[in-house]
Amino acid sequence: MPIDLIAGILNERFGMDFTPEQVQATGRTEDSQLFVASNDAGQAVEVELFDAAQPENQRRDIAGLNRALAASNHPGAFQPRSAGYTDDGHLYVLREAPTGASLARLIADKRADGGVFTPAEARELLIGVAEAIDDYDAQGLGAFVARSVDASRMLVQPAWSSVPVKLTLVGPTATAPEHAEEQHAANVASFIELFNSMTGLDVDEDAANAATGCVGYLNAVAGEPLDEPEVSPVAPGATDGYRQPPQPYPYGPTGEYVRPEDEKKFKLWPWIAAIVALLLIAAGGIWYWMQHRGEEWVGVEAEIAETYPGIVSDKAEQKGWHGLICESATPDEGQEGKIRCSDETLGVSVAKYVSSDALDRVLPDPKEAVVLGSGECLIYDYQLPDATPPAFVLTPRTEREYMVVINGDDAEAQRLDLPLCAPVADEE
Repeated sequence: MPIDLIAGILNERFGMDFTPEQVQATGRTEDSQLFVASNDAGQAVEVELFDAAQPENQRRDIAGLNRALAASNHPGAFQPRSAGYTDDGHLYVLREAPTGASLARLIADKRADGGVFTPAEARELLIGVAEAIDDYDAQGLGAFVARSVDASRMLVQPAWSSVPVKLTLVGPTATAPEHAEEQHAANVASFIELFNSMTGLDVDEDAANAATGCVGYLNAVAGEPLDEPEVSPVAPGATDGYRQPPQPYPYGPTGEYVRPEDEKKFKLWPWIAAIVALLLIAAGGIWYWMQHRGEEWVGVEAEIAETYPGIVSDKAEQKGWHGLICESATPDEGQEGKIRCSDETLGVSVAKYVSSDALDRVLPDPKEAVVLGSGECLIYDYQLPDATPPAFVLTPRTEREYMVVINGDDAEAQRLDLPLCAPVADEE
């Protein structure tokens, strides 16, 4: 069965820990099956398994492919991590698991309302994928993204992401070479067609002929980037680079996979420092706002809102504690769900972990905490070292799976007002 096969590949070849029950078939392409594996530790990966089995003498150079994958890494694409063959000759590609909403659906919704995107809006949405396409082309790997330059294979990201849209299905296929002389031109042509489908414009032939790539065409027809709003360091703009791209799996000089060493406990606290910036980016990315304003919280996010109604708004993209705008955020490793509330001067995030043990693994020793409250309202409070502006991590003892992060110039005082121990009742 493919499910058992995928679990075996992940566990035996990559040292992961997935049961067959944690692997799901998520879709098909014209010549492959797609699977996503996820576990209670928050790990999630995608595996694409190609249909056609190939004789050994016709198979791709796996060592070369893996060297290329290790060298290619762009935030505008869900990163392909590894490629290989099953025992019976089927090519597979391992990637980071894709998340987000379909760009094709966003375009269709816009058209259903009788509108189109302005060139500036389309540029803002597409700049990340344009850079990714050009980057792969420049490395001679244009075929890795050829089938991805399609709205149905691009996913819109939450507002905190460093790029608003990402490419899916990036990587080698069973038959295509890494690059062909015509591939770069074909990728640019497909991108121009996508841009025009969003804006309703005709192809600008002069710009298309003069452009050396996708970014060049965007700049020629849409002008300079939209001005970023002036914000404090608490709430940087969506393109300030706080979201770190995934690191590729390491490979030796001949392309063989080298299993990384386990991370040590003392490295986890700096990791918390790194994700604080992700949690506290200001709301307002146009790609997220257009789709999710006023939606009901669902699943784990509904649990978070129910547990902390004094912090989280009743619905997404509405005002919560101190008027902060609340929105869904992509969970980090070990988390089931996360909601972020922020403005230009203050940010608060609430994350629910899969277990209290999973949360404890990313926190320092409780001896480093300041204990706030008493009795049933006991909170461990950690100040983030060297954070500018100040940042604090709070873990209520009555809700052992929850972590709350606050930062801002006034965070030290404001954290004492956070309603962490009991819902705030509305006054009559």
